[in-house]
Amino acid sequence: MKTLLDNLTTPQEIQQFTIDELEQLAYECRQRIVEVTSKQGGHLASSLGALEITVALFKLFDFRFDRVVWDVGHQAYAHKLLTGRHKNFDSLTQKGGIKKFLSSQESPYDHFGAGHASTSISAALGMAIGRDLKNEKHHVIAIIGDGSLTGGLAFEALNHNGYLGKNLIIIINDNGISIDPNVGALSKVITNLTSSHPYNNFRNTVWEFTGKIPFSGIVRGGLHKFIASLKTFLTPGTLFEQLGWRYFGPVDGHNLHDLLEILSRAKELEGPIVIHVLTKKGKGYLFSEQDAYKYHGVTPFVPESGEFIKKATANTSEKSYTEIFAQKLDEIMAEDELVVAISAAMMSGTGIRGLQEKYPDRILDVGIAEGHAVTSAAGMATKGIKPFVTIYSTFLQRAFDHIIHDVALQQLPVKFMLDRAGLVGADGPTHHGVYDLTYLRMMPSMVIMVPKNGAELRLMIDFAYHYSQGPIALRYPRGSSDELDESLCAPIELGCSEIIKQGSDIAIFAAGTMVQNAIDVAQLLEEQGYMAAVINIRFVKPLDVNMVKKFASETKLVVSLEENSAIGGMGSAILECLSENNILVDSLVLGVPDNFISQGTQSQQREECGLDVANILSSILGKIEHSAKFEKKKTKPLKKTMIVHDPILN
Repeated sequence: MKTLLDNLTTPQEIQQFTIDELEQLAYECRQRIVEVTSKQGGHLASSLGALEITVALFKLFDFRFDRVVWDVGHQAYAHKLLTGRHKNFDSLTQKGGIKKFLSSQESPYDHFGAGHASTSISAALGMAIGRDLKNEKHHVIAIIGDGSLTGGLAFEALNHNGYLGKNLIIIINDNGISIDPNVGALSKVITNLTSSHPYNNFRNTVWEFTGKIPFSGIVRGGLHKFIASLKTFLTPGTLFEQLGWRYFGPVDGHNLHDLLEILSRAKELEGPIVIHVLTKKGKGYLFSEQDAYKYHGVTPFVPESGEFIKKATANTSEKSYTEIFAQKLDEIMAEDELVVAISAAMMSGTGIRGLQEKYPDRILDVGIAEGHAVTSAAGMATKGIKPFVTIYSTFLQRAFDHIIHDVALQQLPVKFMLDRAGLVGADGPTHHGVYDLTYLRMMPSMVIMVPKNGAELRLMIDFAYHYSQGPIALRYPRGSSDELDESLCAPIELGCSEIIKQGSDIAIFAAGTMVQNAIDVAQLLEEQGYMAAVINIRFVKPLDVNMVKKFASETKLVVSLEENSAIGGMGSAILECLSENNILVDSLVLGVPDNFISQGTQSQQREECGLDVANILSSILGKIEHSAKFEKKKTKPLKKTMIVHDPILN
């Protein structure tokens, strides 16, 4: 039997639905989201919480013309279902399938793509400015969560349009606070009053009348203060009103009747409007309602029990790099009360949420404010505190200026712990951490380390803790390691790499996740008659210049492998070293190519980038084939069974 969702051919059909049909549509979307995310993973709780908001918007607006901007996009799965992606929704997170975030390449209804927070109001204001410059007539709406409002960009846009006064509707999807029932009831009365046509007609009439009487400025000033004082007393929207926005709310975000009523009224009003909507994250699925954070971003699970399906692993001793970092940080914090860890709204993602109860004054979450995280860490460093900025590589990009201006320029000993460095899998191009080696390497006084496994990560964390000459960054991947024995690793020395294998023909310099691939490739090259050295670079900055010079002089080909942009990363550093020292040698830089890498598994992404064992080997053999320095040998056929290693679990 076909459902309303099955029969929906265009979003515009929703405008003809009755309230009962809208309720049914919301129910069907909720079931579909749970069904698909339980199999494919994805963002569950956020999309369930924003479901009625989505349905109400499609009832009242025509997004062929009107514009809607979803902050981050992880709350917009219902939006995807209602805009022609219902039948293909089973491909969510898969290579070539439906993306986890919004993308204008995926659908014309995705008016603005994003995977990072706090951008929606700014983008929507830009659309409103563009609309007015082109003399167009349509609505622009931004939907932003209360968490994203902690980002400074959101307030910059609020402040700007408070001055411009453009017609723009903001819906605050607030699932982070609770309102006392009495206050909620009173706020509903005030919302109904201040958004009603009689009230607004009366308000405008009085305002026009007072402009015509003597001493109009004084009278108007008194009237404005009276209205502001009344609303300050009765509603929580004072900040928005002071910034020049009309505030309505709070509104029950799961009551379609109330949502339709307030949105219908806001649609007719002029100027900047904020609608404060209260929702429950994970609404409609018991397990996500009970633990919204756990079910925010999910891996496959059993819908009936909510139990996550564990991936089979051949080695139970493996630990994620995130866990290894958190455990080592715990050991350091237990010994030194001056160590502080700072997160930008990613406490669990970076592994430090579990330490907050143990160190409540030293585990700090600044909200979605990466720049503030970095600059506040700089301030702490001036007081002798030892700050660890724990952050995803992709999010540290947002604090680029703060790292240069507030940390590096002053040579402050801030420690940057970059989780999810490299290719990250299903989150796709918005979340790949493939630029950090490039943008950090250009900063004077910055030290950059890359561990090959968990044991080396522990040693490098300890090195970073003791390093006090300036900023230091340590990047590690999304994945796991089964090597945790520090005694098996050579000591960490500033700017020193590690020779893993000697070779006279080829020198392969590898960073982090690429070290094991380099070892595997060297073995296959040996079967082809070429002796390849493997060097674990360890420090991308300062580069081990002596090691580069040594192998560049002793071999015929220098190869660099890194899970970072090939532009400006470790390979570029090696080429710069060769140039500065007037060393002529054939070279090959292998890294992430100059395009955005699509979603998929990490293995698929490495293959797409040419960073899997088979493609690395092929690239090196191709380079040898066109080099005059190598004696031509007959290439032996490769055994596919030998090219199976992938050091990071997907």
